[in-house]
Amino acid sequence: MARKTVMLSESDLALVNALQVWPRAPWSAVATSLGVRSADAVARRWERLAARGDAWTTAYFRALSTGGCVALVTARCRPGTKEQVATTLAADSCCLSVEITAGTQDLLLTVAAQDLEALNHYLVRHVEQVPGLTSTTTALVTRFYSEGANWRLHALGASAHAALDPGLSQPPASPIAATGLDRKLAGLLSADGRTSYARLAAKTGTSQATARRRVTAMLRSRVLALRCEVAAPLVGLPVTATLRGRVAALDVDRVGAGLAGLPPVRMCAAVTGEHNLVATAWLPSISAVQQFEQVATRNFPALEVHDTLVNLRTVKRMGRMLDRSGRATGFVPLRTSA
Repeated sequence: MARKTVMLSESDLALVNALQVWPRAPWSAVATSLGVRSADAVARRWERLAARGDAWTTAYFRALSTGGCVALVTARCRPGTKEQVATTLAADSCCLSVEITAGTQDLLLTVAAQDLEALNHYLVRHVEQVPGLTSTTTALVTRFYSEGANWRLHALGASAHAALDPGLSQPPASPIAATGLDRKLAGLLSADGRTSYARLAAKTGTSQATARRRVTAMLRSRVLALRCEVAAPLVGLPVTATLRGRVAALDVDRVGAGLAGLPPVRMCAAVTGEHNLVATAWLPSISAVQQFEQVATRNFPALEVHDTLVNLRTVKRMGRMLDRSGRATGFVPLRTSA
Protein backbone atom coordinates (compact mmCIF):
# COMPACT_ATOMS: atom_id res chain seq x y z
CA MET A 1 0.00 0.00 0.00
CA ALA A 2 1.29 3.48 -0.88
CA ARG A 3 2.16 5.80 1.94
CA LYS A 4 -0.03 8.82 2.51
CA THR A 5 0.84 11.72 0.24
CA VAL A 6 2.01 14.65 2.36
CA MET A 7 3.14 17.70 0.42
CA LEU A 8 6.71 18.86 0.90
CA SER A 9 7.16 22.01 2.97
CA GLU A 10 8.32 25.25 1.41
CA SER A 11 11.76 24.78 2.95
CA ASP A 12 12.02 21.28 1.50
CA LEU A 13 10.92 22.54 -1.92
CA ALA A 14 13.64 25.17 -1.78
CA LEU A 15 16.22 22.54 -0.82
CA VAL A 16 15.23 20.28 -3.71
CA ASN A 17 15.32 23.27 -6.06
CA ALA A 18 18.84 24.13 -4.87
CA LEU A 19 20.03 20.61 -5.67
CA GLN A 20 18.27 20.74 -9.04
CA VAL A 21 20.49 23.70 -9.88
CA TRP A 22 23.62 21.83 -8.79
CA PRO A 23 23.17 18.31 -7.34
CA ARG A 24 26.73 18.25 -5.96
CA ALA A 25 26.71 21.71 -4.40
CA PRO A 26 28.57 21.90 -1.06
CA TRP A 27 26.16 22.03 1.88
CA SER A 28 27.64 25.39 2.84
CA ALA A 29 26.64 26.83 -0.55
CA VAL A 30 23.18 25.26 -0.31
CA ALA A 31 22.70 26.72 3.17
CA THR A 32 23.70 30.17 1.93
CA SER A 33 21.28 29.97 -1.01
CA LEU A 34 18.48 29.01 1.40
CA GLY A 35 19.36 31.70 3.93
CA VAL A 36 20.15 29.07 6.58
CA ARG A 37 23.12 29.37 8.92
CA SER A 38 23.83 25.68 9.53
CA ALA A 39 25.12 23.57 6.66
CA ASP A 40 24.81 20.51 8.91
CA ALA A 41 21.12 21.18 9.43
CA VAL A 42 20.57 21.38 5.67
CA ALA A 43 22.49 18.12 5.17
CA ARG A 44 20.35 16.38 7.80
CA ARG A 45 17.16 17.65 6.16
CA TRP A 46 18.30 16.23 2.83
CA GLU A 47 19.15 12.90 4.48
CA ARG A 48 15.58 12.70 5.80
CA LEU A 49 14.11 13.45 2.37
CA ALA A 50 16.34 10.86 0.71
CA ALA A 51 15.67 8.23 3.39
CA ARG A 52 11.91 8.56 2.80
CA GLY A 53 12.36 8.40 -0.98
CA ASP A 54 10.84 11.88 -1.34
CA ALA A 55 13.82 13.12 -3.37
CA TRP A 56 17.12 11.74 -4.62
CA THR A 57 20.11 12.58 -6.81
CA THR A 58 21.31 10.50 -9.72
CA ALA A 59 23.51 10.55 -12.81
CA TYR A 60 23.43 8.92 -16.22
CA PHE A 61 25.31 8.87 -19.50
CA ARG A 62 23.66 10.85 -22.25
CA ALA A 63 23.52 8.13 -24.90
CA LEU A 64 23.20 10.58 -27.80
CA SER A 65 26.42 12.29 -26.66
CA THR A 66 28.34 9.01 -26.62
CA GLY A 67 27.32 7.81 -30.09
CA GLY A 68 24.49 5.64 -28.82
CA CYS A 69 20.74 5.87 -29.28
CA VAL A 70 17.69 6.47 -27.13
CA ALA A 71 14.28 5.07 -27.99
CA LEU A 72 10.80 5.81 -26.70
CA VAL A 73 8.96 2.52 -26.98
CA THR A 74 5.19 2.23 -26.63
CA ALA A 75 3.61 -1.15 -26.01
CA ARG A 76 0.24 -2.86 -25.88
CA CYS A 77 -0.52 -5.69 -23.48
CA ARG A 78 -3.14 -8.39 -23.13
CA PRO A 79 -5.93 -7.39 -20.73
CA GLY A 80 -4.95 -7.87 -17.12
CA THR A 81 -1.21 -8.20 -17.78
CA LYS A 82 0.19 -4.68 -18.01
CA GLU A 83 1.15 -4.42 -14.31
CA GLN A 84 3.15 -7.65 -14.53
CA VAL A 85 4.68 -6.68 -17.88
CA ALA A 86 5.70 -3.30 -16.47
CA THR A 87 7.24 -4.92 -13.37
CA THR A 88 9.20 -7.39 -15.49
CA LEU A 89 10.56 -4.68 -17.78
CA ALA A 90 11.40 -2.39 -14.85
CA ALA A 91 13.75 -5.05 -13.44
CA ASP A 92 15.88 -4.79 -16.60
CA SER A 93 18.84 -2.39 -16.43
CA CYS A 94 18.51 -1.41 -20.11
CA CYS A 95 14.91 -0.26 -19.65
CA LEU A 96 15.61 3.11 -18.02
CA SER A 97 12.02 4.19 -17.35
CA VAL A 98 8.67 2.37 -17.36
CA GLU A 99 5.26 4.06 -17.27
CA ILE A 100 1.78 2.56 -17.34
CA THR A 101 -0.36 4.84 -19.48
CA ALA A 102 -3.96 5.59 -20.43
CA GLY A 103 -4.66 6.31 -24.07
CA THR A 104 -3.76 4.53 -27.27
CA GLN A 105 -0.92 2.63 -25.57
CA ASP A 106 -0.56 0.65 -22.33
CA LEU A 107 3.11 1.29 -21.60
CA LEU A 108 5.74 3.92 -22.37
CA LEU A 109 9.36 2.80 -22.05
CA THR A 110 12.66 4.65 -22.34
CA VAL A 111 15.48 2.48 -23.65
CA ALA A 112 19.15 3.30 -24.33
CA ALA A 113 21.42 1.25 -26.56
CA GLN A 114 24.98 1.36 -27.83
CA ASP A 115 23.82 1.44 -31.46
CA LEU A 116 20.87 0.53 -33.66
CA GLU A 117 21.88 -3.12 -33.94
CA ALA A 118 22.06 -3.41 -30.15
CA LEU A 119 18.68 -1.70 -29.82
CA ASN A 120 17.08 -4.10 -32.28
CA HIS A 121 18.61 -7.09 -30.49
CA TYR A 122 17.37 -5.86 -27.12
CA LEU A 123 13.83 -5.18 -28.35
CA VAL A 124 13.49 -8.48 -30.24
CA ARG A 125 15.25 -10.77 -27.75
CA HIS A 126 14.15 -9.18 -24.50
CA VAL A 127 11.30 -6.66 -24.59
CA GLU A 128 9.13 -8.46 -27.14
CA GLN A 129 9.58 -11.79 -25.35
CA VAL A 130 7.91 -10.61 -22.13
CA PRO A 131 4.72 -12.65 -21.56
CA GLY A 132 1.59 -10.54 -21.95
CA LEU A 133 3.11 -7.97 -24.28
CA THR A 134 1.37 -8.04 -27.68
CA SER A 135 2.95 -5.24 -29.74
CA THR A 136 5.52 -2.45 -29.64
CA THR A 137 6.24 0.73 -31.59
CA THR A 138 9.67 2.32 -31.43
CA ALA A 139 10.48 6.01 -31.94
CA LEU A 140 14.16 6.98 -32.00
CA VAL A 141 15.12 10.23 -30.31
CA THR A 142 17.08 12.44 -32.72
CA ARG A 143 17.43 15.41 -30.38
CA PHE A 144 16.50 16.42 -26.84
CA TYR A 145 15.32 20.01 -26.41
CA SER A 146 14.91 19.49 -22.67
CA GLU A 147 15.14 16.62 -20.21
CA GLY A 148 14.45 15.97 -16.55
CA ALA A 149 17.84 17.36 -15.53
CA ASN A 150 16.75 20.78 -16.85
CA TRP A 151 13.39 20.93 -15.05
CA ARG A 152 13.07 23.21 -12.02
CA LEU A 153 10.62 23.76 -9.16
CA HIS A 154 11.20 27.55 -9.23
CA ALA A 155 11.16 27.75 -5.43
CA LEU A 156 14.34 29.87 -5.37
CA GLY A 157 15.12 33.32 -6.70
CA ALA A 158 17.57 34.12 -9.48
CA SER A 159 20.29 35.22 -7.06
CA ALA A 160 20.22 31.85 -5.30
CA HIS A 161 20.48 30.10 -8.65
CA ALA A 162 23.51 32.18 -9.55
CA ALA A 163 25.19 31.40 -6.22
CA LEU A 164 24.83 27.66 -6.88
CA ASP A 165 25.99 27.70 -10.51
CA PRO A 166 28.91 25.24 -10.79
CA GLY A 167 30.27 26.97 -13.89
CA LEU A 168 29.86 23.94 -16.15
CA SER A 169 27.60 25.55 -18.73
CA GLN A 170 30.30 25.93 -21.39
CA PRO A 171 31.28 22.47 -22.66
CA PRO A 172 34.46 21.90 -24.69
CA ALA A 173 34.18 21.93 -28.49
CA SER A 174 34.71 18.16 -28.73
CA PRO A 175 33.00 15.53 -26.57
CA ILE A 176 35.24 13.14 -24.68
CA ALA A 177 35.35 9.36 -25.10
CA ALA A 178 34.20 7.69 -21.88
CA THR A 179 36.77 5.35 -20.35
CA GLY A 180 36.28 2.28 -18.17
CA LEU A 181 37.00 4.44 -15.12
CA ASP A 182 34.41 6.96 -16.30
CA ARG A 183 31.78 4.25 -16.49
CA LYS A 184 32.57 3.06 -12.96
CA LEU A 185 32.34 6.63 -11.66
CA ALA A 186 29.05 7.17 -13.49
CA GLY A 187 27.65 3.96 -12.02
CA LEU A 188 28.41 5.10 -8.48
CA LEU A 189 26.93 8.54 -9.15
CA SER A 190 23.78 7.01 -10.63
CA ALA A 191 23.11 5.39 -7.26
CA ASP A 192 23.83 8.66 -5.43
CA GLY A 193 24.72 11.80 -7.34
CA ARG A 194 26.29 13.31 -4.20
CA THR A 195 28.78 10.50 -3.61
CA SER A 196 31.95 12.14 -2.31
CA TYR A 197 35.16 12.19 -4.34
CA ALA A 198 36.83 10.30 -1.52
CA ARG A 199 34.31 7.47 -1.83
CA LEU A 200 34.42 7.57 -5.64
CA ALA A 201 38.20 7.23 -5.49
CA ALA A 202 38.11 4.41 -2.96
CA LYS A 203 35.48 2.44 -4.88
CA THR A 204 37.28 2.78 -8.24
CA GLY A 205 40.86 2.43 -7.04
CA THR A 206 41.99 5.84 -8.20
CA SER A 207 42.96 9.12 -6.54
CA GLN A 208 40.50 11.81 -5.46
CA ALA A 209 42.16 14.25 -7.88
CA THR A 210 41.64 11.85 -10.79
CA ALA A 211 38.04 11.13 -9.79
CA ARG A 212 37.31 14.85 -9.60
CA ARG A 213 39.02 15.53 -12.93
CA ARG A 214 37.17 12.76 -14.79
CA VAL A 215 33.75 13.63 -13.35
CA THR A 216 34.28 17.31 -14.21
CA ALA A 217 35.38 16.40 -17.75
CA MET A 218 32.27 14.25 -18.29
CA LEU A 219 29.99 17.01 -17.01
CA ARG A 220 31.66 19.71 -19.11
CA SER A 221 31.38 17.61 -22.26
CA ARG A 222 27.71 16.84 -21.49
CA VAL A 223 28.50 13.12 -21.68
CA LEU A 224 27.27 12.77 -18.09
CA ALA A 225 24.12 14.33 -16.67
CA LEU A 226 23.40 14.92 -12.99
CA ARG A 227 19.92 15.53 -11.69
CA CYS A 228 17.97 15.90 -8.49
CA GLU A 229 14.63 14.09 -8.68
CA VAL A 230 11.54 14.42 -6.53
CA ALA A 231 8.30 12.49 -6.07
CA ALA A 232 5.90 14.45 -8.30
CA PRO A 233 2.75 14.09 -6.13
CA LEU A 234 4.63 15.60 -3.18
CA VAL A 235 5.14 18.87 -5.08
CA GLY A 236 1.51 19.15 -6.22
CA LEU A 237 2.07 17.70 -9.69
CA PRO A 238 0.53 14.21 -9.57
CA VAL A 239 -0.39 13.97 -13.27
CA THR A 240 2.15 13.21 -16.00
CA ALA A 241 1.07 13.60 -19.61
CA THR A 242 3.06 12.85 -22.75
CA LEU A 243 1.91 14.78 -25.79
CA ARG A 244 2.77 13.28 -29.18
CA GLY A 245 2.40 15.37 -32.29
CA ARG A 246 3.77 16.35 -35.64
CA VAL A 247 5.01 19.49 -37.34
CA ALA A 248 6.59 20.11 -40.74
CA ALA A 249 10.26 19.09 -40.79
CA LEU A 250 11.39 22.71 -41.15
CA ASP A 251 9.49 23.65 -37.96
CA VAL A 252 10.68 20.83 -35.70
CA ASP A 253 13.54 22.69 -34.01
CA ARG A 254 11.58 25.93 -33.57
CA VAL A 255 8.51 24.25 -32.09
CA GLY A 256 10.56 21.75 -30.09
CA ALA A 257 12.60 24.50 -28.44
CA GLY A 258 9.41 26.46 -27.78
CA LEU A 259 7.63 23.51 -26.16
CA ALA A 260 10.69 22.86 -24.02
CA GLY A 261 10.35 26.37 -22.63
CA LEU A 262 6.83 25.85 -21.28
CA PRO A 263 6.99 25.61 -17.44
CA PRO A 264 5.27 22.19 -17.07
CA VAL A 265 7.49 20.47 -19.64
CA ARG A 266 10.12 18.12 -18.23
CA MET A 267 11.16 16.43 -21.46
CA CYS A 268 10.82 17.43 -25.08
CA ALA A 269 12.40 15.56 -27.97
CA ALA A 270 12.38 15.22 -31.72
CA VAL A 271 11.74 11.62 -32.71
CA THR A 272 11.36 9.44 -35.76
CA GLY A 273 8.09 7.91 -36.90
CA GLU A 274 4.46 8.98 -37.12
CA HIS A 275 5.00 11.58 -34.39
CA ASN A 276 8.09 13.74 -34.75
CA LEU A 277 7.74 15.70 -31.48
CA VAL A 278 7.14 14.35 -27.98
CA ALA A 279 6.74 16.47 -24.83
CA THR A 280 6.19 15.21 -21.29
CA ALA A 281 4.70 17.56 -18.68
CA TRP A 282 4.04 17.36 -14.94
CA LEU A 283 0.60 18.78 -14.20
CA PRO A 284 -1.54 19.52 -11.12
CA SER A 285 -4.71 17.72 -12.25
CA ILE A 286 -6.41 15.69 -14.97
CA SER A 287 -8.23 18.80 -16.17
CA ALA A 288 -4.85 20.43 -16.77
CA VAL A 289 -4.10 17.88 -19.51
CA GLN A 290 -6.42 19.56 -22.00
CA GLN A 291 -5.24 22.97 -20.83
CA PHE A 292 -1.68 21.91 -21.61
CA GLU A 293 -2.73 20.75 -25.09
CA GLN A 294 -4.52 24.07 -25.65
CA VAL A 295 -1.50 26.12 -24.57
CA ALA A 296 0.80 24.05 -26.78
CA THR A 297 -1.35 24.37 -29.90
CA ARG A 298 -2.20 28.03 -29.27
CA ASN A 299 1.45 28.97 -28.85
CA PHE A 300 2.57 26.78 -31.74
CA PRO A 301 -0.15 26.59 -34.43
CA ALA A 302 2.15 24.47 -36.62
CA LEU A 303 1.87 21.63 -34.08
CA GLU A 304 -0.74 18.96 -34.76
CA VAL A 305 -1.40 16.94 -31.61
CA HIS A 306 -1.95 13.28 -32.48
CA ASP A 307 -2.57 11.97 -28.98
CA THR A 308 -1.69 12.41 -25.32
CA LEU A 309 -0.74 9.51 -23.08
CA VAL A 310 -1.68 10.10 -19.44
CA ASN A 311 0.51 8.34 -16.91
CA LEU A 312 -1.46 6.03 -14.62
CA ARG A 313 1.65 5.01 -12.71
CA THR A 314 5.41 5.44 -13.04
CA VAL A 315 6.94 2.10 -12.13
CA LYS A 316 10.52 3.21 -12.79
CA ARG A 317 12.16 6.53 -13.59
CA MET A 318 15.78 6.63 -14.73
CA GLY A 319 16.68 3.55 -12.70
CA ARG A 320 14.65 4.37 -9.58
CA MET A 321 11.79 2.03 -8.68
CA LEU A 322 8.84 4.10 -7.46
CA ASP A 323 5.85 3.27 -5.31
CA ARG A 324 2.33 4.48 -6.04
CA SER A 325 2.99 7.77 -4.26
CA GLY A 326 5.97 8.47 -6.54
CA ARG A 327 8.57 7.87 -3.84
CA ALA A 328 11.79 5.99 -4.61
CA THR A 329 11.86 2.50 -3.11
CA GLY A 330 14.83 0.91 -4.88
CA PHE A 331 17.41 1.27 -7.60
CA VAL A 332 18.22 -0.80 -10.69
CA PRO A 333 21.69 0.15 -12.04
CA LEU A 334 21.43 1.77 -15.47
CA ARG A 335 22.95 0.00 -18.44
CA THR A 336 23.11 0.74 -22.14
CA SER A 337 22.24 -2.29 -24.26
CA ALA A 338 25.29 -3.47 -26.22
